[in-house]
Amino acid sequence: MRKMSKSKVRKFSGLLFSALIVFGLGLALPPEKVISWQQAPEYVGQTVTVEGLIVATHNSGQACFLNFNPDYRNNLSLVIFASNFSQFPPQPEKYYLNKKVRARGRIVTYKGRLEIILSSSRQIQLMDLGESSAISPRTITEGQSSTSGARNTGSGHRVSTQSGNNESADKVIKEISWEEAADYYGQTVWVRGKVIAANNTGKACFLNFHRNWKRYFTVVIFASSFDRFPNPPESYYLNKEIRVYGQIRDYQGKPEIIVEGPEQIKIIE
Repeated sequence: MRKMSKSKVRKFSGLLFSALIVFGLGLALPPEKVISWQQAPEYVGQTVTVEGLIVATHNSGQACFLNFNPDYRNNLSLVIFASNFSQFPPQPEKYYLNKKVRARGRIVTYKGRLEIILSSSRQIQLMDLGESSAISPRTITEGQSSTSGARNTGSGHRVSTQSGNNESADKVIKEISWEEAADYYGQTVWVRGKVIAANNTGKACFLNFHRNWKRYFTVVIFASSFDRFPNPPESYYLNKEIRVYGQIRDYQGKPEIIVEGPEQIKIIE
């Protein structure tokens, strides 16, 4: 066998050492950072992965908007332009509604609003909602447009839409009392009532509107969402009349709404 010269051995060893360093550094790279959608204002201009529940959507024909908050004007939205619709499941406004997602992209501002533009379905991933049941999507119409504005009345559950021919109409997200919740399974509504009991097990916080919580409507906040609330929800909402937004689901024979963040709960003064 032909022996390698000392210079070639040193060169080979150097290349091997460099490769090991690069490979080692690759293994040492930190995992991708995931932020909640509420943190978006802190990352304008940066490419990040955002996580949250899509609570409202609108397809204007020119673009589809996936919103993390009904007040889309003041909160982050994911935007899919019509030219990219073929890259996504049919009717993305229904497919992603009421789903927890992770979306990766650059946070930009458009007319003062925060957006991430999605050009491929590879940028958005559905997350497991844990104990939640199967979702029957229902589109919540909001007057969100890439060209003309919509006006939010400030009530949090009524929005006004304006079309290109200047015709307008009010679209109302239905509000019900907590006693009616069992009649609205699968629907996304505002539920109103007074929290008379609350319990935090460490794994989940339960806001109850009746002492018999095993039978009647309950609001559920899982531990993964606790850090999104500035105050412990079991004490902050206790004995307060609230309006809670979300899809009503059947869990072991009783209605409940899973809350991902404080924007889904409004205290009624």
